[in-house]
Amino acid sequence: MIITSNLLVKSNLKGNFERYKSIIKYSFIIGLFMGSLPFIYQSIESLRVQKLIQEQRKIQIQNKEKICKKNNSDYKKFLSLGFPKTAMEKFNICMQEQ
Repeated sequence: MIITSNLLVKSNLKGNFERYKSIIKYSFIIGLFMGSLPFIYQSIESLRVQKLIQEQRKIQIQNKEKICKKNNSDYKKFLSLGFPKTAMEKFNICMQEQ
């Protein structure tokens, strides 16, 4: 009786597994996707923050360049006097100080 019962349960499990194989696969895939959603969201948010930081740095560098190349700067003075190498050195020093 027990042997027949075990055999019936095993055959039932095999039959159900074969019948619902695709449903089990889809459920597994959906579970993986749902489990990875927080990681995906965190990665996207991290990328956004990195882009914002890069844009801010770019704007800061552009502002530094404007300040260092304004009319009263050493860069403009040496460049107008015909000393481009010295002007570039003064510009680099100004960029490092800012």
